[in-house]
Amino acid sequence: MEVGFLYFGAIEDKDRQLSGFLEVLVSYHGISKLTIAKMAGVEEKDIDRLLANPPEKVEIEVKYKIAVTVMELRFWLKDCELPI
Repeated sequence: MEVGFLYFGAIEDKDRQLSGFLEVLVSYHGISKLTIAKMAGVEEKDIDRLLANPPEKVEIEVKYKIAVTVMELRFWLKDCELPI
């Protein structure tokens, strides 16, 4: 039982991290949720689900497509962000 809790806790943390990266793209860089959804080949409602607090359940295949797109965008845009 404890192992299951740790497993699902780790998944939830990753969802929150992905949600945070999405939020930076939308809020800081001004990229629309629709643009991200189209680039990832998913529905805009899937982006909304991940941006919910806490992130809502999204199919793993959809989450993977979004994560790949988000990480690619963050890679290209990181130099535009102010240093912390």
